[in-house]
Amino acid sequence: MKSRILLIILFITTSLFAQKAQIDEHFKNIKSSDLLILGSFHFANPKLDSYKPKHTINIFSEKRQKELRELLNVIKKYAPTKIGVEWTASRQQKLDSLYNAYLDGKYTLGSNEIFQIAFKLGKELGHKKLYAVNGPSRSFKNDLTEKEYKVKKNYYIQKAGSEIFKREMNINDTFFDLYKKGDKLKMEMSLLDYFKIMNNPDVVSNSHGHYLIGEFKMGEAEKGDYFGADNAIWWYSRNLRIFQNILNMNKAGEDRVFVLMGAGHLPILNFLAKSSVDYNLKSFEEIIKQ
Repeated sequence: MKSRILLIILFITTSLFAQKAQIDEHFKNIKSSDLLILGSFHFANPKLDSYKPKHTINIFSEKRQKELRELLNVIKKYAPTKIGVEWTASRQQKLDSLYNAYLDGKYTLGSNEIFQIAFKLGKELGHKKLYAVNGPSRSFKNDLTEKEYKVKKNYYIQKAGSEIFKREMNINDTFFDLYKKGDKLKMEMSLLDYFKIMNNPDVVSNSHGHYLIGEFKMGEAEKGDYFGADNAIWWYSRNLRIFQNILNMNKAGEDRVFVLMGAGHLPILNFLAKSSVDYNLKSFEEIIKQ
């Protein structure tokens, strides 16, 4: 019996490798570029996310600057030819102005991770430009006023019942407990070790689950009403726009692209990158091991 199971596993594995080889062969003449998307927390703690961090690192301390140097040295092994940052693309001119001033020694860097990581990395690698890849979200258009929206949301809460509502709130609280632990953990670990955790594939995948609970489940499909899914479109549209910008900063087959983004964007951006013929997605872990 065991030998039969092993043969089945071997057959499936061999078939999968064969299919991948066939796909790779089919696209062998399509040029692609390496891409590393590094998820980060916000050094300057702008408190714009649903969880408001209670702890802020002092990136200017001697200890943190030493850890930052360790992190930069790892990224430099990847040797990117272009660097993208979470800066709104329509404000590229402002980014150019600040970066050029920094290169000329006329701008003192703030604590933001864009400045501390991307600006420093760009200068050390001799880059003349950084690329703004952030995009505004586009929400689902509906005719509900704010009052009507609240009434409809309360209707779905009542319809779900207390047992389901308690379960969703428990899941929500569980996610916030994780955020609290991560918030505290960044104060206890080196930057490099914390970045390893943030960019771990399992952590990245699980983090997206918070978008798929509670309100997301609200609606009456039999009536054509996808209230929850429609109200979540803003997050997906923003990441699609960001990835469009990431695609357009690349010269396929010639560039090695590095993008610094808030870690919450990784589940969608990594998924898109893995599917893109323009990019060969690299993981932070494999860069560390180089």
